[in-house]
Amino acid sequence: MNKSPLYFTLALLALFLLGCPSAKETKKEEAPPPAPAKPVAPDIVIQVGSLDLAKLSKRIETSDIEQLTTVLKRDKVDILTIQGITRYPGLKVRLDVVDELARQSGMRQAFGENLSLNGRQTGNAVFSIYPIQSSVNTTYNGIESMNFESAFQTIIDCGVRSVVVVATRLPDKASADDQTMCVDQLNAFNTLYPDNPILIAGNLPGSGDAKNIAFFDEARMKGQSPAIWFSRGQSLKLTHVKTENTPLGPIIVAEFGIFRKPQP
Repeated sequence: MNKSPLYFTLALLALFLLGCPSAKETKKEEAPPPAPAKPVAPDIVIQVGSLDLAKLSKRIETSDIEQLTTVLKRDKVDILTIQGITRYPGLKVRLDVVDELARQSGMRQAFGENLSLNGRQTGNAVFSIYPIQSSVNTTYNGIESMNFESAFQTIIDCGVRSVVVVATRLPDKASADDQTMCVDQLNAFNTLYPDNPILIAGNLPGSGDAKNIAFFDEARMKGQSPAIWFSRGQSLKLTHVKTENTPLGPIIVAEFGIFRKPQP
């Protein structure tokens, strides 16, 4: 029997089957998308408060400082700036706000004098649970004011890195030009302290040309003053802001995360 036709037929059938795609081709699995990067936790979290006393009309008593201290401890405020302080050095019948608050709170303190006249001293202060490494006062030059307003700068060792904390007060009813001049001087701190995150607290402009030229982001409750400006770099992150009422006026409290290394 001649088997050649049969072999030929089988060979053609095999070629046909090999050339046809499988009815159940396996679908190629796509690689899953990469998981989003987990946010990096800050190396330390600090609470920063700011209080403006410039327009306070009452005489400050020990009980006022006690209530303020209660708020600071309840909110775990690590750093506090106070603007518009009036002191009477050597006058025993008048309470010294700076010394009394430092005593009751246990915080370190530094004071920047604006003006001293006839036993009356005005200026700004910074209080901190962390060591204050240095301080310097910069008076605003070229503005129309007789009160010698200034930007009081402190460098505070927060452990993971040092932070520049500035307590300042711009002149009341300052012209747009004067506000711009003050903000220009505050902007210069970015060059003066290139390696340090910066926090600036005070009656900072909330709108207008002066606000628009600021090289800082802002923590502020709507319609309220004071505010806290902070560096736009990636070493500081604002996580929360609120205000608390005290016998000496509203205090703004902002929570910041501090990163040892700038984040992308």
